[in-house]
Amino acid sequence: MNRIKNDESRTRSIFLIMGIFILTIALYQNIFLDLPYFYALFSLGMFVILLALYNAFAATSLFESWRGRDILIFSFVLLISCVGIDHLGMHLGYWEYPHYDSSDDFRKYLLEWAVALLYHMISLLLGIELFQKVKLHQTSAFFLSMLIVVTPVGFLTESLNLNVYSWRVLNMPFSNFKIGDFFLIFQTLGYWLMALIPYGIYLLIDYIVKKRRLTETIIEGAET
Repeated sequence: MNRIKNDESRTRSIFLIMGIFILTIALYQNIFLDLPYFYALFSLGMFVILLALYNAFAATSLFESWRGRDILIFSFVLLISCVGIDHLGMHLGYWEYPHYDSSDDFRKYLLEWAVALLYHMISLLLGIELFQKVKLHQTSAFFLSMLIVVTPVGFLTESLNLNVYSWRVLNMPFSNFKIGDFFLIFQTLGYWLMALIPYGIYLLIDYIVKKRRLTETIIEGAET
């Protein structure tokens, strides 16, 4: 048992180092090279770092007991959701990509949308885990995580974007109130949705996985 725990701890440490390395490259691209494409590596680095941290604090890993096909279904639904949301937002004139064209779509939707939504979701889950460890109720932990973890992660993301404009927000519904170039109300809600949308998909797939496991357990018990 101790050997397994040591192996898991070593694996998490390796992933954490990898994530920090990737994130460092992304920050260099943003701060020193002014590359709008930094967000691909930034999203990947944040995802790897936050996943390693979540798995270190949580009792079970994020995709515990999921089969390969479960992860594929989750990824497919998430990716389709990303494409739909992005096209809707551009159609309504809410945002644009001043440096991108159709040749960038694969990278954009895979890394700058799907993986980006995942790191926002994991930031939410990590916050919930941390707040529950100080004996807060799950509901309180959820709302505190949205405010204290997800929101600052969103502000960090947007502040880096404003340096290079990987995307440019043009207009927001109902209110265009801004602090600097940040649409305070709806970009804040936007980053909350970036955590909640993949979380909703995750909960749906995880429910199916748990229901399937329960059915398999009942069948195995009946056969014995």
